[in-house]
Amino acid sequence: MITVGLDFGTHQTKICIEKKKGVECNYSFVKYKDDKGVEHYTIPSVISINNRGLLSYGFISNKDRGTTIRYFKQSAFCTSPEITMSQSDAMYFSAWYLAYILFDLEERYGKDFVIQMGAPTDSGHYEEVKQVAVRILVSAYRLVEDVFQNDKAAFLYCNIESLKDKTEIVSYSDEIKEEYGILVFPEAYACLKPLTSRGKIATGMSLMIDIGGGTTDVSFFTIENKLPQVYDFFSINKGLNYLTNALKEEQQHLSNLARHQKVHSESIFHKILSKLGGSSTTHTPNDIEVKLDSNVHSVDELEPERIKQYVGELKKECNLLIQRLQFEFTHQTKIPLYRLNDALQSRPLIYTGGGSTFKRLQVPYFGFKDKKLISHQEWDTKSIDDVQEIIKLGLCPILSTSYGLAISVASDNIERKPFTDIFDKIRSDEYEEEQQSYKYQSSGRSFSAYDDWDAIK
Repeated sequence: MITVGLDFGTHQTKICIEKKKGVECNYSFVKYKDDKGVEHYTIPSVISINNRGLLSYGFISNKDRGTTIRYFKQSAFCTSPEITMSQSDAMYFSAWYLAYILFDLEERYGKDFVIQMGAPTDSGHYEEVKQVAVRILVSAYRLVEDVFQNDKAAFLYCNIESLKDKTEIVSYSDEIKEEYGILVFPEAYACLKPLTSRGKIATGMSLMIDIGGGTTDVSFFTIENKLPQVYDFFSINKGLNYLTNALKEEQQHLSNLARHQKVHSESIFHKILSKLGGSSTTHTPNDIEVKLDSNVHSVDELEPERIKQYVGELKKECNLLIQRLQFEFTHQTKIPLYRLNDALQSRPLIYTGGGSTFKRLQVPYFGFKDKKLISHQEWDTKSIDDVQEIIKLGLCPILSTSYGLAISVASDNIERKPFTDIFDKIRSDEYEEEQQSYKYQSSGRSFSAYDDWDAIK
């Protein structure tokens, strides 16, 4: 059985394949060729529409280049004041992009696979976001298998107006999710399992921060019996495209497109179709200036003022999480609060995602100061193909989420443990210590277990 770990990213998409034979699992990352024939472990999350209305995906050659559409993934899952694409439009573009991915997967592996997909969300909106992901992916499946009947050439030769008419963004139901065998996991949770199963991260409280192209996902967890126990996760709608001001550039790009054709509808489709139906089929100046590669290659591309705002927002969210932890500690234990704060100084703060490769963004939050960047040391390297090449290219932080998504499980019902459970062991120890202290005092001796830190830590 094959499980596809689909990390549908704002800037780039990563795919990991699990092939299971008995209890043995083997993992490989899908490679894509660019227009020059060079292979990559990522594919750009980009769509280009030429002057005939035909769509190209991922690595786009100069001859196919036209109006560039990006950030549809981010717009599908979370709104942003700095981009004008509606969620409805974004779901169409996302479905078309994923249909292109599905055509490729079926060419490589046939139809006998299931997909486990990541999505940016917090613990309070998980079910809602899960439904969006299922709707997009099922719509893509239906385009591939029902509308175009696995004819990739017909799909690629269908212009945008006809493609929109042929596309139905399906309504969500549990039955349709089960029919297609789709599992959806929070991106903040997705890469925890492969990191914890080898015992490379100390037990106890840990914080993970995944800095992506469009969002930053955070999970707070402990490790018990080499498995992650998640207490909370959240996502902020800021990533590398915010830090480089790329979202505002995209907004300007779409606004220029509308002004060029004197179209003022909010729908990106109206803007594109008006352009295609106009008397001129030449590119607008803005089309030519927009680079196809939306990845960030240098720290110099990050704007210092935006880094400051980004860190401030992330710090605010992390502080709220720590305040909840402190509240539970003071209400459930008799240990002074400073003991908890001191203990957090040595707890791991694990960084992953493309943005985490920039040291300037590896910031300590509250007490979590033991910063770690995900590397091959946290992976089960014996089961991964081409692992030495991946290590050499420094791709472990970028590919970790797709790797985690590929690890097959039976259900995507994540049980988020209540904060009250974090200090169960301390409460149990305190009860035992109280009983022991009572025995000493009853025998005429005086002893308090709280005098001995080894007894309570």
